[in-house]
Amino acid sequence: MLDRTDARPPDRPVVAAAGARARGRRRRALVACAALALVIHATFLERFGTSTPGSTEPSAAPMSVRTMTEASDQEAPEAPEPPVVAPPPPAAPPKPAARPRLPRRSREPVAAASSPLSGMTREAGTDTATDPPPFADAGSGAAPAAAATPTAAAEEPSPPAEATASVGAPPELPVPGSAPSASAAAGGSLPLVAAGDRPPPLYRTQLPAAATLHYDVKRGFLRGEGEIRWQPSGDGYRLVLEARIAGVTILMQASDGNLDGNGLAPVRFLDQRARRSAQAANFRRDVGTVTFSGSGAEWPLLGGSQDRLSWMIQLAAIAAAEPQLLAGGGRITMVVVGARGDAGIWTFRYAGNEGVDTRRGPVAAIKLVREGRSAYDTSVEIWLDPERSYLPVHATLRSSSGAVEYELLLDRIEPTP
Repeated sequence: MLDRTDARPPDRPVVAAAGARARGRRRRALVACAALALVIHATFLERFGTSTPGSTEPSAAPMSVRTMTEASDQEAPEAPEPPVVAPPPPAAPPKPAARPRLPRRSREPVAAASSPLSGMTREAGTDTATDPPPFADAGSGAAPAAAATPTAAAEEPSPPAEATASVGAPPELPVPGSAPSASAAAGGSLPLVAAGDRPPPLYRTQLPAAATLHYDVKRGFLRGEGEIRWQPSGDGYRLVLEARIAGVTILMQASDGNLDGNGLAPVRFLDQRARRSAQAANFRRDVGTVTFSGSGAEWPLLGGSQDRLSWMIQLAAIAAAEPQLLAGGGRITMVVVGARGDAGIWTFRYAGNEGVDTRRGPVAAIKLVREGRSAYDTSVEIWLDPERSYLPVHATLRSSSGAVEYELLLDRIEPTP
């Protein structure tokens, strides 16, 4: 049998005493923790010298433990901590140098009345820079204008080496790989001949009689007609080239100048294209320079220099006076200047005798070839007729890509009284 007295719950006074003992233990534990916290706090204050809130003096340490040494042993003073110096602020980056301003290009007035195209207007939306010139370097209109400043010119790659790269062309007829140098921008004269090289030689000349040369003109798939009017008079001359397609004048060039012992000596060259304003080159023989109406470039005026039209008559005059140059290995060299700030040395090489079929029948002609010295130059093929004072019976100009820019084929020659 079970003892029922063992199963009775404990008396309530016993439970209350046990709870009181447990609460006493918790109080003693809290008091002990508080005392320990005070000791740790006092030690912390002594170690770091922290002041009590609202007081300017450091509080006295409640506990202090010091080890005493002999009187001879002096405690070395502690070295003061070095002051904290804030690092200097970073220097501001230097401002970029201001780009030098381009000099304003001088533009000389060109008489509009001297050209039959003065009444024509520019067609809206037409990019005139794409019209290729008839007797200009093939690079004309192929690359952006590089009217460089003295600093920009040094950063650009130099054009292929040649004796006379075209320089200083205005935006409407740029020359690839070339730009006016600092001297050109400042109005100084640019060299045409490299240091140590000789200038082109001077030749004897025998000028043809006054005449009007009529040509069939081809430009791509377009066909038209044109003429060269050669008018020598005393000590001067006037030379005009006019080309028309479908009755519209697309090109007019005029060269005026003097005649001397070396043939033609141009004074002013005018070049006008359809839907463009005229441009001019001025051969200033009084100061020995060539200047331009639409460009700030300036070239030295060398003996025998020609413009983009007079070179054809000058070439015929040299061939008539010195026919020995029209043989194997023969060459004729001259400076040729355009109206848009470009100039260069053109060398024509004898390329043999060839027949040319014209509207009036075949012509036994002498072929000369101008090979460009760089990819930017125009290549020229010209056939001279020895039976007609070596005047050009056929001429073809090609761009650097090999495309035919202009082609002239003689129709007839009319003597001019």
